Amino acid sequence: MAGHTPDGSSEKDESHFGHSEPTAEPAEWFYTQRGETYGPVSVTELLAAAHLGFLRPDDLVCRKDRGKWVAARSVHGLFKEAG
Repeated sequence: MAGHTPDGSSEKDESHFGHSEPTAEPAEWFYTQRGETYGPVSVTELLAAAHLGFLRPDDLVCRKDRGKWVAARSVHGLFKEAG
């Protein structure tokens, strides 16, 4: 059950929501679910995960270049705004 961390300890691109084809976008996001870390994934893959319900607002996400984990709900545009 090896996870991937933003420090670059693994270069394997792995997501568990069905996107295995390479994308033109850089894979720069990581996320956690149920104690496991996944990524790196592109922003398009992250958006798809949120849209399909695989990524929840309370899950943690981290941009590769930032190194700070935040609740997915705090990433602008990832989830629809209530209103």
